[in-house]
Amino acid sequence: MTWPICLFLGSLLLHDVSSTVLPKRSFTPTVKTATVVGNVADPAINRDSCGSVRINDRNFWTCRDSQPYDSNGVPTLPIWASSASWSNFNADGTPGLQQYGGGGSRSPYFPYAADECNGNSAGSCADGSRYAIWPDSPPLVASTVNNIVTAYTWIRKEHINPDLSTNDPDPATSLYKMTYNLGTADLNVLPMVTLVDENFWLYGSIPYGAYGNVIKDGIVYLFAKPSNGIVSLARVPVASIEDKSQYQYWVNNAWTSSMPAINAANISIPNVSAGGQGTYYFSTYWNKWVWIGQAGISVSADFFITTADSITGPWESPANFYSGQTGSYYLGAYSLQAHPGLNSDGTATNEIYISYTKNDAFQGTSLYSTPLIHIQWN
Repeated sequence: MTWPICLFLGSLLLHDVSSTVLPKRSFTPTVKTATVVGNVADPAINRDSCGSVRINDRNFWTCRDSQPYDSNGVPTLPIWASSASWSNFNADGTPGLQQYGGGGSRSPYFPYAADECNGNSAGSCADGSRYAIWPDSPPLVASTVNNIVTAYTWIRKEHINPDLSTNDPDPATSLYKMTYNLGTADLNVLPMVTLVDENFWLYGSIPYGAYGNVIKDGIVYLFAKPSNGIVSLARVPVASIEDKSQYQYWVNNAWTSSMPAINAANISIPNVSAGGQGTYYFSTYWNKWVWIGQAGISVSADFFITTADSITGPWESPANFYSGQTGSYYLGAYSLQAHPGLNSDGTATNEIYISYTKNDAFQGTSLYSTPLIHIQWN
């Protein structure tokens, strides 16, 4: 198929998908069982805020700040702003808990650009600030062609102060691309990552894709949540992710090719999340769009869920369905995630794995852990 024909078909898909208003089927799932499986961890690296996606027969994780352990098992310097790893599945199809891969690299997995204080692995600047190139969502796997997997991640160029505040609340958003050959013999090799466009979404604009993303029927849906807290939506054919001219935006209850301004009216989708970090996916078992994550102002492991028949809504009011143990350190629990790729049958079953970052005081510093919980729904 030639590229122009591919784009033409992508345009047809955009006109056909999610343009019809569907009658709402009220549905808020409830928990049958919740089982703490264990702690997802790398024995050599202390990792913060990990999300995951399945690539073939393994699970691929991308995480934020990561650091080694000293001889006493205490996290120590250096810190690198992002890392990645693999984990395996057990013989019965359940997820293994040990992360591995990368060959001990202490370079940020998502590379810094030249203007992001890239002289060190943490993006630390001379004035005490730093560029926190932290993924908020796991990679979006776009395609597998001739044994080559291609995935993408959108990351906001956060420039933060030592107290985690920022003077740039709506920075530009960078687009990163990952490729991986499924025939790679060395299982420790991670997908190769490149910076497609440091300023894919410009400073002061809506950061589509950073808050969440999901693919269905050849269309990628990208959620954004800038500093004003308004969650909005864009879409693009999967073959055109790197081409901004092919994007459409949900404005005034319709799709348009004109990108709205960050404070535009009528771009919000009510109840599309509880306001915090989380994960979007489509449940083929429920035939529903799903978001699972954290409330907007929260440092506790309280998981919320909302569902919808159409990705553009209406969405149910977010409901708390599970609460985990909060850590003993400052910011005790955050980065709540769902992992549909950890199910042996994907989203075709009445279950989901969830995780969060638990932050505990330990030997004068903080220690991250990633509790993994298996939820079976009623």
